[in-house]
Amino acid sequence: MCRVCAAVLALGLVSAACGGAQRTIEADAGTAPHVASTDAESGAATTNAAPSTTAPVVIEEGPKAPFTGLAAEERLLDAPALVVKISNNDDRSLEALIGLDTADVVIEERIEDRATRFAAIFHSRLPDVVGPIRSARTTDLALLANLGTPLLVFSGANVAVLSELRQFARDGGAVLIPDAGDGTYHFRDTDFSAPDNLFIDLGVVRDEFGAKAGIPIPIFAFRDAETDTRPASVDGSGVTVVGRDTVSFVHDPARGYVRVQDGAVHVTRDGVPLVSANVVVMETRYVPNANDAESVDAITVGEGPVDIMIGGLRFSGTWSRSVDTEPYVFTAADGDEIVLEPGTTWVTLVPQGTYEFSVDQASRGLVLGTDE
Repeated sequence: MCRVCAAVLALGLVSAACGGAQRTIEADAGTAPHVASTDAESGAATTNAAPSTTAPVVIEEGPKAPFTGLAAEERLLDAPALVVKISNNDDRSLEALIGLDTADVVIEERIEDRATRFAAIFHSRLPDVVGPIRSARTTDLALLANLGTPLLVFSGANVAVLSELRQFARDGGAVLIPDAGDGTYHFRDTDFSAPDNLFIDLGVVRDEFGAKAGIPIPIFAFRDAETDTRPASVDGSGVTVVGRDTVSFVHDPARGYVRVQDGAVHVTRDGVPLVSANVVVMETRYVPNANDAESVDAITVGEGPVDIMIGGLRFSGTWSRSVDTEPYVFTAADGDEIVLEPGTTWVTLVPQGTYEFSVDQASRGLVLGTDE
C-alpha cells in the first residue's frame, strides 16, 4: 500500500523541533538544536518576510529516533522514554513552565472542567529541569501502554488511580516515579506557588531508573526516503481548539506550528515558544471517570476522525488502534496511510465540535510578526 506522506517535497516543508528546527539528535542531550530567531517576550518571529514553505527534512541513512523519526545515535535507541505529566491549569502553571520545549511528543488531554494537562514524552533530549509536574489520570494508562515500558514522572494521584497505576506497573506497563516528598528526585521551587512548583531533573531519573524500563516503541509512522508524496488540496495553516482555554496552532514557515493560548504565544519561563513540526488533531470521546465525577477520560482505543497538519497542509482521515499496546495508524479516505514529517509532534485529543481549522488574525499576527 502506498503511503500518503503529509508533506509535499515539491513545495517544501518545515522540520521543527519544539522550540526550533532539529535535523539530528544531538550527541550531548543538553545541546539545543538550531532555533529560528524569536522575540523572547512574545515568542513571535523577528522577521516579517518568512517564505510560504521551507525545505523538508533530509532523510539521513542510519538509525532513527523512535518518537521523531530523525537521525539518532545508536546508543540512544535503547534508552527508555520518559513521560512527564505537566500542568496547564492557570497563569501560575504558565509562569512556572520549563522544559516542555524539548519533548519529542506532547499529548494534550482534558482532565476536568474543560481544562487540559500535558503528557510529554521525552527521549531525544532531556532538559535539566522540567515541570511543573502534576498528577496522573486514568487516561494515561492507555497513552502509556504502547511506549515500551516508559518511566512515568508524576506528582501523585487519587487512591483509585494510584491503585490502577500500580497494577499497570506490576504488569510491565511503566515504571512509576511519583513524588516521594523527600526531595530525592522531585523538588519544590519556592519561587512559584503550589501546586505548580514541583520539578525534576530527567537525566538523574533516567540514570537511576532506566535499567528497570523498556526499549521505546515508535507510536507513529514517519516519512522516509522511499515514501511517495503528493500535493494536498486542503489548507493547514492553523487550527483553533476551544475548551476552558482557547488554543491555536499557527503555521510559521520558518519554525513550524506555534502554540498560542488565550491570546499569547505559549512560551516556557525562559521565553522559548512551544513549536512542533506536526499537529495531530484526534477527535476522541470523553467519558466520566468511574472514581471521580469531576474528571473525564479520553477513549483512545478504537477509531475516530483525525486531521494532521504539517508545513501548512492538512490531511484528513481516521485514527485507529484496536488495543492500547498498538501504535496509532492514520488512514486517508482512499485507504492510504498518512505519515508524519520527521520532527516533533503535538497531539491534541479533542471532543467533537470543539475545534475549527481557522485562526484569528490576532493569533496569526502574534506568530508571524505581522498585522495581516
